[in-house]
Amino acid sequence: MKRLLLFVMLLALALSLSGCFLEPAESLYAVPKQSQDFYNLQRAIEKVMPPKGAYSPPMSGENQQAVQLSDLDGDGEDEAVVYLKAGGSEPLSICIFAKREDRYELIDKINGSGSAFDRVQYAQIDGQPGKEIVVGRRISEQVTQTLHAYTLMNGKMVEILNANYDEFITTDLDSDEKTDVILLRTEGDTQKGIAEFYHWSDGQLVRQREVRMSTPASAVKRIITGQMCQNVPAAFVASEYGEGTIVTDVFGCVDGVFTNISLPEDTDTSVQTVREYYVYSCDIDSDGLIELPRLISLPSIPEDSSSENQSLISWYNLQLDGSMEEKALTYHNYSGGWYVTVRPQWAERLTVSRVAVLDGTQGYSFSLLDGEKLKPQFTIAALTGENRQQIPQESDWEVLTEKGEVLYVCHVEEGSLSLEILREMFHFIQVDWNTGET
Repeated sequence: MKRLLLFVMLLALALSLSGCFLEPAESLYAVPKQSQDFYNLQRAIEKVMPPKGAYSPPMSGENQQAVQLSDLDGDGEDEAVVYLKAGGSEPLSICIFAKREDRYELIDKINGSGSAFDRVQYAQIDGQPGKEIVVGRRISEQVTQTLHAYTLMNGKMVEILNANYDEFITTDLDSDEKTDVILLRTEGDTQKGIAEFYHWSDGQLVRQREVRMSTPASAVKRIITGQMCQNVPAAFVASEYGEGTIVTDVFGCVDGVFTNISLPEDTDTSVQTVREYYVYSCDIDSDGLIELPRLISLPSIPEDSSSENQSLISWYNLQLDGSMEEKALTYHNYSGGWYVTVRPQWAERLTVSRVAVLDGTQGYSFSLLDGEKLKPQFTIAALTGENRQQIPQESDWEVLTEKGEVLYVCHVEEGSLSLEILREMFHFIQVDWNTGET
């Protein structure tokens, strides 16, 4: 009976797996086939591709594909937006394809001048279902770029914005559930930076007002959007200001009026670079608000040059009245890609120096000054060798964390803090995927 039961179980198992075993071997290694929609769209594009034409994807931003999908009419079905380039006086074109059952049909084509598409975003500007296309065109190195916004109306693309710009931002700055457009440009004669605010009103995209920037728009390094303080959306524009300095303009709506909140004389949003690395605004404590950085110089250790020019970063939220709410204190090791949060009471006593540890590996030693005495707290190092896993086991070092092929280890001095607390203090610096910077 046991043998019969075993035979039945094996037979059932073989039958359940037979579909896998009977598959031809070559099918297991076949390249995945494209969907029929892909081929249908490809055929539709080939029909409208001009002679000597080519795909021309945007050069910057998040959307850098030549063929992009977005629901422009709000019917739940994505339209295909194709960016092309050919010859003639208007070499750039945007082709809009709508899906009709099992085929794609060209519903409109937008032609324009320029050498390349700069950047494109899709935003709900007019408050109606569907998204608008906001696209910049590069004219030449000597001429300011042109920004255009289009909406799909009665089956055709209608232009709702045409302006010159150096940079642009799309975000809902006045919390009315419609996306606004902010243009940053430099005035030719004065070289002053200007920010223009465009808002949908009375069936059109209207320029509400313009405000000054702290720098020419050409000096902009990074732009992010988010909450400045609770329920106050803002755009944070970081620009290079003088030698080795970053200044951040914070644009928001105060009582419904577009304003550079950071520009009043009693508000300083400038920060020196940290060892040739730019320090940008970010949500350092993951509370949903954007913090601005301010550098605090650290004391140095006599006869230890590696402890010189070290800084902490004090992170704060800017308030509508220009005041600052302190949020966090960190030491950033930009070259190593990590940072540690620091206790506020350490701000004026902490020293950081580079030391050789673990057979010559460079570590970072954190100590506190107590009068003229130096009290070591902990040391952090990054191990990359093949025997990196063995080193902590053969020494009094502990593993902090691991990332890829790098093992981060630490030595905690007795009586300072616990390993668990140091692990909570240790973080990786996030990389901006648009710029590649930290």
